[in-house]
Amino acid sequence: MTFVSKLAMAAVLTLGTGALSTVPASAQKADKKAANATPELKVSEEFRKAAAAAETAIKAKDVATAEPQIVAAEAASKNDDERYYAAWLRLQLELQRKDEAGQMKALQALWTNPKTPADRAPLYGSVYNFMAGSRAAADKKHAEAIAFLLKARELGSKEADLPVMLANSYSASGNQPAAIAEVETAIAQSKAAGRKPPVDWYKFAIPRVNQSGDRAKMADWLTRFIQEYPTVPNWRWAIQVFRQGTPAGGSEKVEKLDLYRLMRATNALADRGDYADYAFQAQQSGLPWEAVAAIDEGRKSGKIPAGDADTGRTYTASQAAVKAEGSLDTLAKQAAAAKTGAPASQTADAFLAAGNYARALELYDLSLTKGGVNADEVNLHRGIALHALTRKDEARTAFQQVKSGPYSNLSLLWLASIDFPPLA
Repeated sequence: MTFVSKLAMAAVLTLGTGALSTVPASAQKADKKAANATPELKVSEEFRKAAAAAETAIKAKDVATAEPQIVAAEAASKNDDERYYAAWLRLQLELQRKDEAGQMKALQALWTNPKTPADRAPLYGSVYNFMAGSRAAADKKHAEAIAFLLKARELGSKEADLPVMLANSYSASGNQPAAIAEVETAIAQSKAAGRKPPVDWYKFAIPRVNQSGDRAKMADWLTRFIQEYPTVPNWRWAIQVFRQGTPAGGSEKVEKLDLYRLMRATNALADRGDYADYAFQAQQSGLPWEAVAAIDEGRKSGKIPAGDADTGRTYTASQAAVKAEGSLDTLAKQAAAAKTGAPASQTADAFLAAGNYARALELYDLSLTKGGVNADEVNLHRGIALHALTRKDEARTAFQQVKSGPYSNLSLLWLASIDFPPLA
């Protein structure tokens, strides 16, 4: 398994080219006036001979010859200079052999050697710690993995997978907030690099955000997910995950119905179960017009099979309720004469359920003018009516006016849907 990126290892190799060239036939003094001066090397003849032979073999990719010469150089290493260059030679060889254990041993030696140039040690250390963290994570030693990976980050590692690996280890350790934060970091880094964050990153984070109970944060994550991956299956999944959370403010019935309305508006109702539950929620909310419409659409699309008993009973009961309600225009006149806006809001809900969006909008506006209503709920439903009338800019404004509670969370999803590209 290759844990470290080619870019990071290429940087290590670039550093090493200069290092190898400083193992001469006899120890040399670097130009002390140079900005990156190299100190005088202290190597024995025994070490120099083995190291030179190893370097020649490595350049020729002659692994069989290089191995015993490096072993000899390692055995002859008596000071930090010699141990430094022996470790470098060992790294070169293990890279050619693709032996990660050998690479890690050499990188650790280079990172901790006091003769390693100060500008090079952090790179060796970051690569070593990233590889060690990767291995610990693979072995499910998550506490060790977190420590190694954080050290790699501290030393300047730019590995794209580092925050994702931290997220996995944090999650496995039960620290979900830290896991979510690391996915946020991974997404930000990916976008900054001009790459599209993988869909799996969102699907990893979103259920964990949902478990936190923070509905506003959940809505934000779902919005960003669909903006990146605007497909009907993804949108349907997003709404279903959102729906699984405990609604804030105890308005479960309202939230469920408005989520089904969102699924209907974005063509995300998938099967008989969706249509049947949507119709049931509408009926239980005292909106039989919408229950009838949902079942009619389900039957027309073929999602509700002919003769389905449960939806048949809901349909029959809802039709009877529609007849019993009589004319909504009569209720509208009564609402206009009322002292508060509550009757107008309730009648607007009925017009919305009946599909008369223009009339619903008039009554929602009237209810806000009269007052005595939940402005957040009314503005959410105003936005839904405007959305259905394809008055996008006005719908956007209405959703933005929803300020708090579960309605604001729902409004974020509705607001996002306005600007979606066509869902595939």
